[in-house]
Amino acid sequence: MDVYRVREAKSEEQRELTRLCVRATMHAGHDEAFIDRTMPALTITVPLISANCVQVAEDDTGEVVGVVAVTPTALQGIAQLYGLYVDPAHWKRGIGRVLFGAAVARSKGIKAGALMITAEPSAEEFYKRMGAIRIGEGPFYFSPETILPSLLYIIPRET
Repeated sequence: MDVYRVREAKSEEQRELTRLCVRATMHAGHDEAFIDRTMPALTITVPLISANCVQVAEDDTGEVVGVVAVTPTALQGIAQLYGLYVDPAHWKRGIGRVLFGAAVARSKGIKAGALMITAEPSAEEFYKRMGAIRIGEGPFYFSPETILPSLLYIIPRET
């Protein structure tokens, strides 16, 4: 069984992490025109990294194989899953599950009791397996013809 380590992202990884997001999105079936329209949503920014919102998963060789970003929202007690991406060469190895666990831990760290998720349509079932529930759907701001499911994950209270 593979073991993955999660750590804080470094500012100098910004471009590499953004490229990982683009590779994963293209592998999910989107074309270059879609990527061009949605680059603002796919970009891992230095301010996001500097605000400690971004974490990466590394394999046992130190290669970055995934990225997750969680941000606070204006709604008290609700965090936003800004993005969760696994490098396509490493899909189906449990990395998404590890990154989702890191997202939940980060959400707890910012005192959130729920995590809002706007998912890529092909990722909806993954989030449901993690325990999220679908609460609606809506057009993607950068590509309105794409309808994205909205999900909510209620963070279990510790007893």
